Amino acid sequence: MNLIGSCKRILHLGLVVIAVITMTPYRSYGQQAAARDLSETVAGLTPDGWQIFGTVKQFGKENVWEQINGRASFFLAYDMLRMTHVSFVNRSNESQFIDLSIYDMGTATHAFGVFSSERSPEAPSIDLGRAGYRSDADYFIWKGRYYIRIISSDVTQEFQRTAMALARRVEGSLTDSGDPVWGLTALPAAGRIPQSVRYIKINAMGLEFMRNTYTAEYRKGNSTVTAFVSRHDTTESAEATVARFAGHVKNFGESIEAVTVAEVKLVVCDMGGSFDVVFTKSRLVGGVSSAEDREMAMKSAIELWKQLPEDK
Repeated sequence: MNLIGSCKRILHLGLVVIAVITMTPYRSYGQQAAARDLSETVAGLTPDGWQIFGTVKQFGKENVWEQINGRASFFLAYDMLRMTHVSFVNRSNESQFIDLSIYDMGTATHAFGVFSSERSPEAPSIDLGRAGYRSDADYFIWKGRYYIRIISSDVTQEFQRTAMALARRVEGSLTDSGDPVWGLTALPAAGRIPQSVRYIKINAMGLEFMRNTYTAEYRKGNSTVTAFVSRHDTTESAEATVARFAGHVKNFGESIEAVTVAEVKLVVCDMGGSFDVVFTKSRLVGGVSSAEDREMAMKSAIELWKQLPEDK
């Protein structure tokens, strides 16, 4: 086993941040709402020549830290409902393992949030679920309300084939309600860097008052800017958020200026080395950050304002 495989095996024995699969969504019939026990289903996915190490485990909000102590708060911040985990080991060599984990995040938006936050844009995509990618012999898939992680102890082609076959079977065992993720269509597609959209439920851009925010990277000539948008319950809430943004800039930025261009009201922020621009559009708060110069920041923000939907 190579060094990477050895390190992964150490994690596997107790410190691992696990690959999790969440299967079979919850369905409500009248007043009855039950979660199907996935243990038998997961056990039935065991690859040929492999066996389950220990037992299939399931965790809720109250005890998921037992399995992923270092990452529990991340998933709970996106309102994780349940996580199912199983570790498969090679019958002929128990030092070889594939960890499978499914996170039931409750909604497609929350599942996209954790997937997009962990996604590696450079990794090759795979045609599974709504989106997925591979890193060596590790696989990461978003399908509806579920986020699937498959982690292998080695990177050989044999591991890639076995883990990919497992990924296909797992993905096929899950259902997807088809519920849309608002930000994926609200943020304009033109000029958007592929795989760059993220959903951040809390503390977007490091600001505790920026919640339920989508961000995406856009090419502007030879530069890149980050666009963001969040949807609020009322226009008053949206305006209050911009006011808090302005207050943050007064404390930590260089200067701030209110500018109106073609009836679009902008708050232009010099952050000392880069520029942010923020605005409201009905219940929406949007803008751009980390632009190299003031004019590009304003132009990019106005373009975004014009392309965002009216959300009344």
